[in-house]
Amino acid sequence: MKESQPDAPDQDRVYQSKRESVDDFIFDESVSSVFPDMVRRSIPGYETVTRLGGSLIARHLGRTNRIVDLGCSLGESTMGVLDAVGDTECEIIAVDRSTAMLSTARERVRDQRVQWVEADIRDLAWRDADAVLLNYTLQFLAPEDRDDLLTTIRANLVDTGVLLLSEKIQTDDFDEAAHLDFKRVNGYSELEISQKRTALENVMRIDTLATHEARLERAGFSRRRVWFQCLNWCSILAEP
Repeated sequence: MKESQPDAPDQDRVYQSKRESVDDFIFDESVSSVFPDMVRRSIPGYETVTRLGGSLIARHLGRTNRIVDLGCSLGESTMGVLDAVGDTECEIIAVDRSTAMLSTARERVRDQRVQWVEADIRDLAWRDADAVLLNYTLQFLAPEDRDDLLTTIRANLVDTGVLLLSEKIQTDDFDEAAHLDFKRVNGYSELEISQKRTALENVMRIDTLATHEARLERAGFSRRRVWFQCLNWCSILAEP
């Protein structure tokens, strides 16, 4: 049923050459072609969150067996769920607004249980999901849209459902400095780090953990657990 064969990732060289001006970061073909290498070298614990997160999600299936992956990028979180559920019948709605990312995802993950949808996650209509994945996506939405999205997610989860939310968070100078070191030990130059930071500063706006907790509470998620954190990156399981 499932045929998931990720190729060895190309090396991320997107910001290797000096630019006269740095445009805002977008998920275009230049990013999609190197994305697995980019996130491995940039996000502490990315593989743990996407793979082990799939197992945590699988525990909550049973009522509808519907999972919604919002901001699915190349389908790593979706693959984590598929690996966890084996041959169990389920429906995964994997959504992203980047044509380039979805095109690659469709090639990487060929499984009839996955419906790939090109759409803005704020405009998507769906109902009665057992679980929702929102991995490293909320931070790219305008802050004023985040409460509404989480409220919509809660309204369209079954009462026994779960949301897995992963984000970069505002913490302290130690975590920020250590995260820069993480990039350096993974081979990024000072130029690459600087230019990517400039590209992201207008499009990736991060919150504190307390802000996320309060927002989830307002949206109707009364139980919340930080199940993974490394430096200024964390993942939260939230339940009604």
